[in-house]
Amino acid sequence: MNIERKYLPWFFVMFLAGSAVGFLIGAYSGGNFGMSLVLNNGLNQDALELNNKLDALRQLRGGETAAAIETLEASVDDTLVIFDPVEPYPGLKDATLSAIDSAIDNAIDYRRDFPRQSSRPHVDKMIEGLFERHRLDLR
Repeated sequence: MNIERKYLPWFFVMFLAGSAVGFLIGAYSGGNFGMSLVLNNGLNQDALELNNKLDALRQLRGGETAAAIETLEASVDDTLVIFDPVEPYPGLKDATLSAIDSAIDNAIDYRRDFPRQSSRPHVDKMIEGLFERHRLDLR
């Protein structure tokens, strides 16, 4: 019994040290996972956008103006849909929110000047809803 009491404080210290090390390893791994997830999503979106631009450039250089316009219009649609999540994105900075608002304003002006109906009616409906909510938010 005397031996157990002698080592009890050391067991407690070792438990705390092990817990701290485990917490730090978990936090580091979780942080890396979260950063990787965000980075992967962002780079994936950038790669898709770049491919759309390159397709449009090839179409323009090949004299396929209507196809190039449709490629760019569809790319704009895809980006606008991302700007309209079901739940607001948490933690966006004011500069990011301002850039998104400006881009939506620019898209509204563009679509007013060049109205369009795509081959994806569900996307058209989503964008109409985004534009309507954005106009209401500005009032």
